[in-house]
This record gives sequence, C-alpha cells and structure tokens, in this order.
Amino acid sequence: MASKLLRLDKAVSHSFEVSRKEAVFLIRDGAVSVAGEIVCDPAFKISADTPLELDGNEFTAQETMRKRVFMLNKPQGYVCADRDNRYLTVSSIFSGESHYLDLHCAGRLDVDTTGFVIVTDDGDLSHRITSPRANVEKVYIACVKNPIEERCIERFLSGLKHPEEDKPYKSAKLEIISEKVGKVTVTEGRYHEVKRLFECVGNEVLELKRVKIGALDLDESLQEGEYRELSEEEIALMFK
Repeated sequence: MASKLLRLDKAVSHSFEVSRKEAVFLIRDGAVSVAGEIVCDPAFKISADTPLELDGNEFTAQETMRKRVFMLNKPQGYVCADRDNRYLTVSSIFSGESHYLDLHCAGRLDVDTTGFVIVTDDGDLSHRITSPRANVEKVYIACVKNPIEERCIERFLSGLKHPEEDKPYKSAKLEIISEKVGKVTVTEGRYHEVKRLFECVGNEVLELKRVKIGALDLDESLQEGEYRELSEEEIALMFK
C-alpha cells in the first residue's frame, strides 16, 4: 500500500506550531528544504520519511502526521461549529491553536448542554466516536423539572419513541441519582436524544452535561472552556 502523502505547508505548520498562512510564507520565501533541495510550492506532496529542514531544524513528515485529540469541557452558550451567526463557537475556544487548522468536534452538544467534547483533526477517530454502529457509550447528567419515577428506568431500556421521530431510540440506561437528577447512558447520539427521552416520559430537562465517553471520564480539573490534549492511553479508553 502506498504511503500517505502530506502537503508541505501542513507539515511545516504542525511541526513548528505556526499558522498555515505563515507556513505558506516560509515555503514561498525559500526557507524550507525537502531532501536537501529548496521547495517553494506549499502544495508539494511529501511522504512520511521525507527529510525536511527549516532554520537548521531537521524533521520528517512522519513527525507532523500525529493527529491531535483534545478533551474540552464545553461551556453553555457555545455551539459545536466552525461558524455561527447567533452563538459563540467551540472553534473560537481553540483560536490559540491556530496552527491546527483542521480541528473539529467529534459529535455535537446542544448550545445549552455543557461538558465533554472531543475536538480533533482525526476524521477516522471522529467517525468511530459518532457512528451508531460503534456503540460508544456517552454518559450525561440531567437535571429535570419533575421527580424521576422508578418506572422510567424500564421505559428507557425498552427503547422509547418520540412523536417527532420516525423510529424508536435504542435502549438507554437511566440511573436515578436524586429526585430530579438522572444519569443517562446512550449510544446513538441522535438530535436532542437525552432531552427527548425525558419528554417521552413526561419530563423536561433543565440542565444537561456530558461527563463520559466510553470508559473515559471528563477531567474534573478542567473548568468550563478549558481543554487539554489526550494521551494514546486515554483515547483507547473511549473504545473499551
């Protein structure tokens, strides 16, 4: 199988933590050597083992191809989008990571939902997290308007159908934490899923926070709006 090729400007951007625009300028200015030869084309494709040099610093494309995966504690009032005319966006939180131009949210939380969001430039990882076939569990803490009845546990497990949906939801787990607080575990991640599950049993979600993906818990040390990069071991926990 042919090795994956990478644009030269992307390799320079990731390796030296500069924006893609700055990387393009450096390349066009003749500051980057590829296998000992100056290349001035930002779109020039290089293989993983291509030796590169900038300002006397040597590196290879392989070192730049490592995907970034961040855990974000999403605040209320932010949408999981690159642009929005009404609300602040998660991408604006990562403005300081301007050299990571391909970052996106792996799945979405509603504007008024807080908590655990994966932000990454790894498309394959995003698909694994969000695909219903992968059955990756997402755990939420829901504060609701009315007391949660015990019978709701069985109803969530049975696969509820919302009147605005064409098909029923997959079985979901409900644990009653207190009179008006429940822990809900789902695997689909459909639009407004947790809110609509409670609507199916005559209740209303007032506050919602995602606290876990797979076996990986939201880092309690992260304040809302804060994020940190995940280790390979932490990433693996999401698929256990």
